[in-house]
Amino acid sequence: MTARRAVRPPPPHVREARPADARAIAAIHVRAWREGYRDLLPAAVLRRLSIARREAFWRKTLHDRAAEMLVAEEQGRLLGWIVVGRSRDADATASTGELWAINVDPPAWGRGAGRALWRAGAERLRAGRFSTVTLWVLADNRRARRFYESLDFAVDGDAQKHFEMGGVQLVEVRMRRTLES
Repeated sequence: MTARRAVRPPPPHVREARPADARAIAAIHVRAWREGYRDLLPAAVLRRLSIARREAFWRKTLHDRAAEMLVAEEQGRLLGWIVVGRSRDADATASTGELWAINVDPPAWGRGAGRALWRAGAERLRAGRFSTVTLWVLADNRRARRFYESLDFAVDGDAQKHFEMGGVQLVEVRMRRTLES
């Protein structure tokens, strides 16, 4: 008798985001924040998140094309999105890109959408001739930090941002990795 290995489903399809995706992107954004930041941000801040306001923001962002936004979809349903572009940090060199944001719908967590989005985002950064990529993450966001560490990101020295949200003092740390050519 031979043991059967579980068959992994194929990774989701990743494509460029379109303005018509703005509503689904916004809904994922709000759901991912409410679940992912539930123990990190005040409940009042998370309750105030608005799909309509996020939709307007993402529609404008997609229209302006300030950065590259990709979505992962499976059977026509969006599972998540990533935004990559030139680093916005004052100390960044011309060869430094940034993972501006990545969000996956909570029911799709752990199913490969985040990794598929990262692979496609990294390819876009390489095509833009970036050799290094950074990102900012809440220092206390253990789930996100484990995900980024699994992608070979590491904390970038003592680079930190301190800010307040909803009466809570928060700290973001910068993470960095090189991009293989």
